[in-house]
Amino acid sequence: MHTNRNARRWVLAATGLIAAVISAPAIAQEVTATTDAPTAAEAEELETVVVKGLRKSLQSAVNKKRRAAQIVDAIDAEDAGKLPDNNVTEAISRITGVQITRARGEGGEVMIRGMSDVQTTLNGSPNNAGVGRAASLNDIPAELLKSVQVYKTRTADQVEGGIAGTVNVDLRRPLDLKKGWTLAGSVRNVYGSIGDTESPYGSALIAKRFDTELGEMGFLLNLSYQENNYNEQYVISETPALFWCCSTQWDSVPDQANDISIYRSQYGVESGKVRRPSFNAAYQWRVNEYLDFVLEASSFTSKENRAYSALNTRIKDSPGVLSNIVYGDGPGTRRTITSMTVTDPDTTDTNVLPVGPTSRDDRNEAENTRLNFETHWRKDRTTINFTAYRDENTFNNQWMTQTLRLNGLTGFNIDMNSNKVPGGGPFVEYLGASPDDASAYGLKEFEDGKGFEKSDETVFALDLTYRLSEDKFLRAFQTGYRRSERNLSRSYGYRYAGFNNPVDISDVPGAELELVQSNVGGSDEPSWYRMSRKGLVSNYDAFRNFLFTERDYQGGSGDWDDVVVDTERLLGSFESNEKTAAIYAQLTYGFKIGEIPVDGIIGARNVRTWGDSTTMNRRNQLVGGVYQETSYEVTQEGSGMDFMPNANAVIHFTPKLQLRLAYTVNIQRPNFTDTSTFVFYDTLGCNCGWGGNPNLRPNKETSYDASLEYYFGRGGIVSAAVYSKEPDGFIIYGYDNVDYNGTNYRIGRPVNAAGGKFEGIELNAQGFFEFLPSPWDNFGAQANFTHNTKAEILFEYYNGQPITQSQIDTIPGIFDAPNNSKNTYNLALYYDTPKFSARVAYNYRDTWRANLDGYSALGYSTYFEPTERLDAAINWTPVKYMTLSLEGTNLTEDMSQAHYGADNLIPQGVRVAARTVQLSARFRY
Repeated sequence: MHTNRNARRWVLAATGLIAAVISAPAIAQEVTATTDAPTAAEAEELETVVVKGLRKSLQSAVNKKRRAAQIVDAIDAEDAGKLPDNNVTEAISRITGVQITRARGEGGEVMIRGMSDVQTTLNGSPNNAGVGRAASLNDIPAELLKSVQVYKTRTADQVEGGIAGTVNVDLRRPLDLKKGWTLAGSVRNVYGSIGDTESPYGSALIAKRFDTELGEMGFLLNLSYQENNYNEQYVISETPALFWCCSTQWDSVPDQANDISIYRSQYGVESGKVRRPSFNAAYQWRVNEYLDFVLEASSFTSKENRAYSALNTRIKDSPGVLSNIVYGDGPGTRRTITSMTVTDPDTTDTNVLPVGPTSRDDRNEAENTRLNFETHWRKDRTTINFTAYRDENTFNNQWMTQTLRLNGLTGFNIDMNSNKVPGGGPFVEYLGASPDDASAYGLKEFEDGKGFEKSDETVFALDLTYRLSEDKFLRAFQTGYRRSERNLSRSYGYRYAGFNNPVDISDVPGAELELVQSNVGGSDEPSWYRMSRKGLVSNYDAFRNFLFTERDYQGGSGDWDDVVVDTERLLGSFESNEKTAAIYAQLTYGFKIGEIPVDGIIGARNVRTWGDSTTMNRRNQLVGGVYQETSYEVTQEGSGMDFMPNANAVIHFTPKLQLRLAYTVNIQRPNFTDTSTFVFYDTLGCNCGWGGNPNLRPNKETSYDASLEYYFGRGGIVSAAVYSKEPDGFIIYGYDNVDYNGTNYRIGRPVNAAGGKFEGIELNAQGFFEFLPSPWDNFGAQANFTHNTKAEILFEYYNGQPITQSQIDTIPGIFDAPNNSKNTYNLALYYDTPKFSARVAYNYRDTWRANLDGYSALGYSTYFEPTERLDAAINWTPVKYMTLSLEGTNLTEDMSQAHYGADNLIPQGVRVAARTVQLSARFRY
């Protein structure tokens, strides 16, 4: 913590210096422009000066932004196989307006301007994973990429989706490279400070560009292997809610109706290995200056073994007697329990308290493949592009979950805000039994299951552009048609067995205990035991037979005497088909206001969507005096039409200063799981259930953007942007009243919330200090800042209950949008020469709300506290074709801390991520 504060002070102190120095080139360029402006030929010559490395990548990325019709930011590879960061998510986290989460040793979810509905595209075409609407950017290796663009607005020729924005990744193609052979590759090893992990990486590229009698041709093969070994530690509390237990638990507490307690606390360890073998192959044939063809194939695979173990102490629904209760404040009339003692009410039965480790082992495998064909024809005023591609992707998950109990436990003391946890969090003192005693454990529950997701999509697209004039008002007309069909399915099933009285571990076949140690940096941290996966798998037949014959109760969607879980028509499984047909048209225009040129695009996209979804639904009903669960098939069809206009304008005040304006309408379709027709009706007294919602509508957004941009030097820019985004159909978890056979059921399901509002400003500056004498002109800097002035989602119901005006008045942050930080900024200082380069980068993200989960009490949402990250890299090129690198990430070992409620009612806890050091070597020829 002390190190973090020192690092932050150092970076903030340097901010003023960086900002002052980076502004100097802009001032110098402005003076030059007014006193000795370069001619058009001289300006063109300046643009074509050959640069390499980091300077080249920054220049290329800025040129993409400068020439785009949309508001976009880009990152280009410095060389074959070298993005500024090791993966796409980490790289784009430094782009203005982008925020990311981090877990399991790498970047996770991406947010753009405070919203998480991000579309991912590959070479400009949408890319999906499993049954979702986007792909995992971490599964696309950085070594395969040419460039990454973050589009914050869209034009009509771009595929709809991603109301937050679109992240497009461009793979390399052979005709982008130099003539002749290109050979490149890299090896690196990443060392993690937690668990002493090592993560090897490797890549290789071979390509050739050559002339033939039939025209110019090229081929390329790019291979990559990544392995991420991670180990992270955490201590947290879960899900504050109304304490549902009976009043006999309470010791002289007069009014518990509005008291809030956490559900349980956890000490946890999560570790695993992710292997990502991937490739991209491409062939290009440029017949002549008018016609060319592209054929390419790519495959991105992720195979993960993930294990976590958490020592759980559950309070909610515990049969223990509560005493020594200490309260903190809560919203309205509620009180928040901050500490208590829980004791076993029956000293003759010392295994009823729900305390002990829960451990889970997952095997996840995802594969995303694409076969793509393109042809481009251009002559005189006309350009025609045709694209056809097919995606196939899968996601398979298999898991085993075990719950053990501490036998002999007589009680526990729990402090929700203990100084024994860094930054505050739950600390538990166990009475009568110790978690580090291997003989104290019994098996309470076991579950295993499988899930399979499969999707294929076929797409055809035809685009035509006709150049109308060079200098009249209407410059070009563009139109196109796109047709897609996607088929997907999800199969899911699990088996569950439990014991009323935990079974001694020594009686369980295959139960081999292994020690787990918590290490979050606090004091008196516990260790505990879990059954090893290896032991259970090697004796699984005997273990399964033991569960089938000895368990007291079972559940799930498969029986323990099954050899294989039948997941084809089980709980939550579905099949869906979706077709789209889109047509668009747009006009490029240009004119002058006095001597100021103005150009832009006006267009519209219309898309029709139709398809169906089929599931096996479940209900409990009384048959012959006995309640039985029955299944029946449900199919529902749906269709819709969406019209999305857009208008863009760029006002060129000078050749270097321009104002970009944009009006955009876009849609975000619901995930297929959310629109599943599956519903489970429970008739055993509650008339309730849960399921999907096929009547969900897309979240439609209207946005207004403006960006003032000043370009200078090679790769220099100073810009300021403002934006306003108005979505109207966010999807959150809620409840619907559904009539089934004349009976009303309360069904938990995704629902469309009311509208929202996102507004903010973005500031960005970057450039090299080219006005300084050598060698100081090799230094450069970057600074960007995003301030979200408003980010809210309006909803009328929470956890099935109407939101009252009193709650709106008394609960801080009640409509705060999830995933949004009010302030984010990045600072970087770099030095670049052909032989040596270095970079220090700092990232700061403000407090942000995690979710609207529908389970925590209203006003007790999880809020993550500010995070900061300091990274550094040194690159040395001792010979022309080889670069050696030393890089470090999370150098200050920043921790992820969280609390409940916008006004920090109680801490949730802390998660500790590793510091990494990386050694690498790259070659290219």
